Amino acid sequence: MEEIRWIMERLGNVSRVILTLLDGEGDILSTWPANKEIYNNRAANRSVIDVFRQRGRDARHPMILYIEPGFLQGVAALEPEYYAIIGLVNPYPQPRSELLKLIGEAISPDLRSSFCDFLLQQPLMSLDQLKDMLCLLTALCGEAVRAEDILLVDDAFSARRDGVALEEGMFAQREEAEPHVPVDFETAICSAIEAGNRAMLEKTLFAPQHGRIGCMSADGLRQLKYAFICLVTLVSRAAIRGGMPAETAFSLSDLYCQRMDVMAEIAPIRSLTVAMLMDYCDKVGRIRRQPATSPVVSACLSYISVHLHERITLELLSRHAGLCSRSLSMKFRAELGMGIPEYIHREKLREAEYLLLYTDYSLSEITAYLNYPSQSYFTHIFGKYKSITPQQFRDGQRQAAPREFL
Repeated sequence: MEEIRWIMERLGNVSRVILTLLDGEGDILSTWPANKEIYNNRAANRSVIDVFRQRGRDARHPMILYIEPGFLQGVAALEPEYYAIIGLVNPYPQPRSELLKLIGEAISPDLRSSFCDFLLQQPLMSLDQLKDMLCLLTALCGEAVRAEDILLVDDAFSARRDGVALEEGMFAQREEAEPHVPVDFETAICSAIEAGNRAMLEKTLFAPQHGRIGCMSADGLRQLKYAFICLVTLVSRAAIRGGMPAETAFSLSDLYCQRMDVMAEIAPIRSLTVAMLMDYCDKVGRIRRQPATSPVVSACLSYISVHLHERITLELLSRHAGLCSRSLSMKFRAELGMGIPEYIHREKLREAEYLLLYTDYSLSEITAYLNYPSQSYFTHIFGKYKSITPQQFRDGQRQAAPREFL
């Protein structure tokens, strides 16, 4: 046991990703970094172990879980009744809103924001890199494992197929007709994704079409997999033209292809196809709605997002950006239409809204958490930008119908 702890601690220090050691009941024995409270959700941990056992995995056959909206978690049995968990890890950059949506189900309200900040600071890790890390961990613990023996488990659609109903008729219609699908159909899909226009994409998918996908295999399942690869290739390029960073688009494409590759039934692949199209479209839409910024200002925005709960000064941002304070202030205002202090306040207040709605933090605790000098000053700033007090916002929103936090 102590040797395993030593190995996992060193691996965590080098990789900078979350590592957790569990017993067979899902209780945490150790975590790296050492913050046991953040990960201490026994029900969630036990659920991961149950999936591992149900899938017939063992010490020579680790497992990787795919978790919506795009996270990976490695699981390995190191000894009888001991399990190592790697991650959550991100194969591509995730917006803060998606992180909060995911961890909101598993992390206690008072720890959500700090856990979200920790995830944002982790290095990106692809599926292949996570497999390599599992192989290294098990080898150090005395068990040789090959990457091809690691199972990717994706149960996302088995639990929620009701939300995606259009794919059954859509793909059947295109496969049964004699002529090929018109090129206008593909062009319309790519145009909608390039524009980040979900309404346009849905209209294209729902519109009556005649034709079939070119026959690439006599086997129906293999035919659909080939078509998926062709489509995601077109879509990823359209997303890049729409402003998505190339590495993000390619990483997303890799992940969807790897998810599709382990599916053995037609219906889940059809569901995944629709989800893939919507995901690319939504991500491009978010990018296009953001103001265009230079690399210098983008670096400042990223720094502010990660260090939102610390004291952020103009001098600190200037050093981070490599510009003098005056030049940075002028550039920031020219590109975003507001000064740096106003932008920081607005971002802090977005976080304050989340804390007011979804946690039981007192106003004094939120004030301290967001690093405001006093509760009266926090109330003043909140009222300046929101036209109501923090308490009025909390009371009014909790009485209203639930909504997604933006």
